[in-house]
Amino acid sequence: MMCAPLDTRRRAILLALTGAAACQSETGSAPDLFTGDPWTLAGPEVRIGSVDDPLYVFGPVTGLVSGPDGSLYSLHGREGTIRRWSADGTLSGLVGRQGEGPGEFLRPSDMGFFGDSLWVWDGGGFHVSYFDPEGKFLGRVSPEVDIGGPEGSPPRPSRPFRDGTFLGIGRMPAYDIATGELTETAFAHLDAEGEALRTIWRYPHEPRDLFALLREGGGTYGFQAFGDGVDYTVLDDGLLIVGRRAWTGEGEAVFTVTRIGLAGDTAFSVRVPYTPAPLAAERIDSAVVAVTGGLYELMSRRQPGLARAALEERIRDATYKPAYVPPVGEVRLDEAGHIWVRRFDPVENDTGEAFGEWWVLDPNGIPVARALIPVGLQVGHIGDDFLWGTEQDEFDVDYIVRYRLVKGS
Repeated sequence: MMCAPLDTRRRAILLALTGAAACQSETGSAPDLFTGDPWTLAGPEVRIGSVDDPLYVFGPVTGLVSGPDGSLYSLHGREGTIRRWSADGTLSGLVGRQGEGPGEFLRPSDMGFFGDSLWVWDGGGFHVSYFDPEGKFLGRVSPEVDIGGPEGSPPRPSRPFRDGTFLGIGRMPAYDIATGELTETAFAHLDAEGEALRTIWRYPHEPRDLFALLREGGGTYGFQAFGDGVDYTVLDDGLLIVGRRAWTGEGEAVFTVTRIGLAGDTAFSVRVPYTPAPLAAERIDSAVVAVTGGLYELMSRRQPGLARAALEERIRDATYKPAYVPPVGEVRLDEAGHIWVRRFDPVENDTGEAFGEWWVLDPNGIPVARALIPVGLQVGHIGDDFLWGTEQDEFDVDYIVRYRLVKGS
């Protein structure tokens, strides 16, 4: 799964949480597995975006990928299009547009490259479109979608694999997860026509993994500020699963990284130790206040006369509060297949500057290095010696930036 940059409301909440976090000291913050100087960024060398130049004004960036010739492709889901940029940040063309015809998208949600072909998954139409690097439409594949019946829905196609087959994901209704009625969701390998071949993995659910303000038959849902549910990333030939449950105070503090093939076979599974940090009560308070601020206007429209204090209390009750901070915040893969796992909390250097600390593992899960990425930079695409991401200005305007990756000794 390509993880999309956060929407404005979620970013605001996370920034509030980051500000409330007692950052770990950089010295000794990483496990002993990661030795040597940390990797860092230099730059930005390229910055793309504008508030007034129409060629460089764009909506939220929901994906970034680098092409075989070094061009950058930025996915803009709300606009239903992809922009192609030269390595120096010059706009060199558009790929696709909103619509239902050939080369058009209803709701593009993911993209990547298979060799020289750019693929774009349209979650609105359940099809994948292919383009050459210049944006010429090459064709579309539309696997069958079984909408199911009263007994539920089988896994639906959600993105392609390199061999032309698809990943299928079963139903995940929020109400059923929040009430405990749904405890797992099947991830399946589908053939080129959309027929299920086998189950690859079953995604586990617990009610605490979903923030939910329930009402009869429905509710208001969101992410947990300190959620520690299982995370996954889709590979070209399988899945990468990160188990990131917060330490309970007993046993060894570890998170797990597991690679699963399309047949459901485990290629490897490693346990990575880390130093846990207690979850302070003031951080929970900050999270509750931030979430209340984000939801009050919406909830008060639905419930005229709703008291802010009453909503805050409901949000506090619905907030998951582990004793320790989860180990992992997000996971990425770089072009070489290295696994980048971000520590949940930022760290500080000697001057008090905050960084996201990433633990880099090789494609087999062996520790390689740790990297320090500025807080506020949303990582999009990682190359061998560069990193593309997005940053926001004070008006929440997205800018695409390229940094040089400086690898320590």
